This record gives sequence, C-alpha cells and structure tokens, in this order.
Amino acid sequence: MKMKSIILAISLLVSLMIGGCEVMDEITETPEEKHFREAYVSVNEYTGEEKDLPDGQRNDPIAKEKFDEIAEATHKFFLEKYKTEVIVHNAVGAKHGIMVFVESPNEPKFHTFAMMPVDAKEEKIFPDNIWTVENTVERDIFTGILAMIMEDEIMSLDKFFIEIKEKYPVVGFRQEAINNATYNGYTTPYYFISHLFIKEEYQPINQLYFSNPEISKEELKKQFDKLDHDAENLSFVINLFMNEPDMQPNDAIFQQIISDIEKREGLPKGRYSLFLHDNNINKYSGMGDKDNSLQLHGPNRIVRRH
Repeated sequence: MKMKSIILAISLLVSLMIGGCEVMDEITETPEEKHFREAYVSVNEYTGEEKDLPDGQRNDPIAKEKFDEIAEATHKFFLEKYKTEVIVHNAVGAKHGIMVFVESPNEPKFHTFAMMPVDAKEEKIFPDNIWTVENTVERDIFTGILAMIMEDEIMSLDKFFIEIKEKYPVVGFRQEAINNATYNGYTTPYYFISHLFIKEEYQPINQLYFSNPEISKEELKKQFDKLDHDAENLSFVINLFMNEPDMQPNDAIFQQIISDIEKREGLPKGRYSLFLHDNNINKYSGMGDKDNSLQLHGPNRIVRRH
C-alpha cells in the first residue's frame, strides 16, 4: 500500500510539472511568436488552400459550398468573353463577393482571377454577373502571349532556375500554391512576368488572339519585336526561398544569384527584381516577404537591355 501511494504521488507530481511547463510556454510566448506560429508554414508544404482575404470570412463558406456552380459559371464566362479555356482552382470569400482563381492550361498560359457577386444573407451567388477588374485579365493574357513570343528566352530562363535550385539551397513555390493563391499572369514556381505596356500597345496583339485563339506563335512574333522593345517595360519578378526550415536568407547566395542573372546568356530582355526569403510563407496571404527577406528591386534592380 505504501508503494502504491509513492507511485501515485510521483504520477501527480509529473502531471503537475508537465501542465506547469505548458502554462509557462503559453505565458512566455510573445504575441509576435504566437502570430508567426499560427500564420506561417514552410513553403515546402504550402498549397495555397488556406488563402484568406480581408473581411472575407462571411462569404468564404458560400465559396466552398457552391464551388462547383462557381467553377462552371467562371469557365463559361472566360470562354465567352476571352475565348480562353480555364481551370478553376480555388474560390475564396472576399469582402464584397467571391474571388475565383483560374489558370489557362493552354497557350497563352497565365493565372488570373474573376469576381462572383454574392448575397451573404441569403447565401446566394449570381453566376450571370461575374466580373473582372478593368484590363486586368487582358494584361495577364498579354504576359502569356509574350511568353509565347519569347519562347526561346523563356526556355533559357526556366533552365536557369532549374540550375539555380541544383546549385544553391533554394526553392520556389509549389505548383498547387500558384494555382490556388496567385493571379499574376504568366507565372512559374520561381518568377512571374509583369509589364508596363500601355493599352494601345498590347490591345492590338490581344485582339489578334481573341479573333483567332488558334493563332500561331509565328504570326504573333510578327506583331512584337522581342529585341527592340523597351527593357524598362517588361519585368521578371523572382521569389526564392531557402529550402530548409530555420534557414535564414543567405546574402552570399543572394549576391551570387544576382551575378548569375547579370552574366547568363540568352535570358529575356527586361527588368529583374529578386527576393530571397527564409523557408516560411504566410499561409493566408501567400506572401514570403518578412523583415529578414533580401530584396533587389526598384531603382537597384537588374536591367538586361539585350
């Protein structure tokens, strides 16, 4: 009986010690540490399914419940308005509706979004009233057309990043994350294309595609001189992450990648912005930017003029 009492006392003491440690952990965790623990995940695991938009909580359950109906209407909308087949990957509640993330699986390849109106009180969506932000989809389609026109240079750029990943301990986004949480036009795991061409410059090329979605690359290449365009108007935004948790962005690697971009032959003419993050990404925003991120952009970015 005495031995049983001793064992019971030891068990209670251990339980109190464990519980005390848990309470102590909660007490000593700062608000910043709690936010980081709850909001960030390894980019190696991030799929974009947790994408969250400001003030979208009320409409998010509707987006999930009516996803099939949303996807069908969005697919029809893009075929009719933009003559383009799309895959609907995700639908996320927004403040005044539902944001629908889509990808064009065929050339011109791009990611973009549309908005679905919703009545949250009645839990009702309006498939016939899908809308897009003025000129946004048109600009995203143009980035896909540019990738077709510059296919050799884009191939060289993609090969370059495969080599970068083998050479340095860095990774890009998972394809699922791109599909579920991005809308940046022509997008790869390592970069996306942005442009500053005015509407009067890109609209005629887009119109050729809208008039004939089967238009050949050769015909499109006649409409845009990939060697003569202003390098300042075409941007390649690169996001890389350290490939292991707890790895900080490495400045030596960052500087070497900059040098590699500057010296590499065959890359597209344009501006290059580079961001090197640690291994963590905000699972709600899909952004890797943090105070420790290394950045080369703005007036300091790389400009390849030939």
